[in-house]
Amino acid sequence: MQVGVIGINYKLASLSLREQLAKLCERRLNQGNSIHGKHALITLSTCNRTELYFSSDNLTETHSYLLEILRQGNNHLFDQKLYSYFHDDCFNHLAKVTAGLDSAIIAETEIQGQVKSAYDEAASKYPLPYPLHYLFQKCLKIGKSIRQKIPHSRFAPDLEHAIYHAGSHFFGDADNVSILFIGASEINHKILTFFQKKKHKQITLCNRTPITQNIPFLELERLEEWVHYDWIILATKAQEHLIKKCPPSLAQPKLIMDLSVPRNVDPKIGRHKQVTLLNIDQIQRTLTFRQKRLTAIMEDAKISVTQSVNRQIALYNEKQVKKAQFLELAASG
Repeated sequence: MQVGVIGINYKLASLSLREQLAKLCERRLNQGNSIHGKHALITLSTCNRTELYFSSDNLTETHSYLLEILRQGNNHLFDQKLYSYFHDDCFNHLAKVTAGLDSAIIAETEIQGQVKSAYDEAASKYPLPYPLHYLFQKCLKIGKSIRQKIPHSRFAPDLEHAIYHAGSHFFGDADNVSILFIGASEINHKILTFFQKKKHKQITLCNRTPITQNIPFLELERLEEWVHYDWIILATKAQEHLIKKCPPSLAQPKLIMDLSVPRNVDPKIGRHKQVTLLNIDQIQRTLTFRQKRLTAIMEDAKISVTQSVNRQIALYNEKQVKKAQFLELAASG
């Protein structure tokens, strides 16, 4: 199968390097086109990874083309942080990613939607080659199937619990603080819904447009009013800092959680004595203990993924053989 991937993730690269690569891909490769010369691309960019899936007649040439772009502005050590997979290995990698088995938070559910969104966006820009369609469609199917096999457990880690407990620890009683959610992303929506189930009433959403009448709304143009809230949670696709400065004097301590990559908050704000700034990597590290309980379950899931991938690759190869035979017969007739 003529597919490959080149990428970087949380296992090998720091947050600053991941956001640098995400910005570069957005600037150079996501400008309204999924086809760059002879190279068909799908960009998957999340808080944990930035990956470029590609297909062409010459995968080595495409890989070199992408590597040259990714090297721009990076030092020679950057190459050591990248990983690449081709053909069946690429298929197996995306299947594990989609199933949540390669995430910092094991079995997290957001990645399924993120993979689908990346595929849908690329497909809407240009007719993609069949191998990329097959790769993403089958991996999404495998990911959904694997999730149904993973038993729900009270030990299963999730981001919303980690965020809520961190806030409770910081404030003492998370129910009595005012919270500002910035961005209407899927992750923010999931966290916000969790807070509502906890009967938290002091919630405001800051976004370009309101998404519900049930939550107080703050226009994005008034974002400087973030200083009036105790707890600020950001998760957007913005490529720049949304919170760039902080007043020298703050009456109350602020807890800011920046879940975005690239980051939405200037890291310098974390130096303020009244501000505690946490990024996505710092928050995810608090889930290490819970994730250890899922090790055995995840190993079984990885075996299931490999078996499913092998079946789909066999079907793909069988279709390609039949197609070649048909074309040969048509040409001879």
